Amino acid sequence: MRWLLMPIAIMAGSLMVIQAGCNSALERAWERPMTVGVLSLSIGISVLVIIGFALGQLGLPSGKAAQAPWWAWLGGMCGAISLLSQPLAAPRLGAAIYVGLFVTAASVASVIADHFGWLGFDQHAASFGRIAGCAMMVAGIALVSLF
Repeated sequence: MRWLLMPIAIMAGSLMVIQAGCNSALERAWERPMTVGVLSLSIGISVLVIIGFALGQLGLPSGKAAQAPWWAWLGGMCGAISLLSQPLAAPRLGAAIYVGLFVTAASVASVIADHFGWLGFDQHAASFGRIAGCAMMVAGIALVSLF
C-alpha cells in the first residue's frame, strides 16, 4: 500500500520545481518577494478551500485539537518560510541548485528526525545506507553547483 503513495510524493516534488519557477518569475517581474509569497499562499489556500468543500473535509476541529503538541501549530509558519525562499533564492541560484539544496537538506533533516523519532515520526535508525544516501546527495548537489 505504501508504494501507492510514492507517485504522490514524486509528483509533489516535481511540482515544487514548477512552483519555484513560477514564484521566481513573479519575483523578477514585481521585485517584491513578500508579495509573491502572500499571493502564492493565497492561491494555495483558495485551492485547499475549494477542494475541502468539494470533499466535505472542512470543519472545526473536535476536542482532539487541544491534545496536539504546541509545536504542531508551527507547520504553516514553516511552509511560509519555505515558500518565501523560492522568490528570494531560486532566481539567483537556478532551479537545479535551489531544488537540490532544498531536497538534500530535507533528506538529511528527515533522517535525523526519523533516527530520534522527533516530531511524531516512527523511529527508524540512521543506518549506514541512509547516511550514505544523504552523503551521496550532498556530493550530488556539490557537483551540480560546480558544473
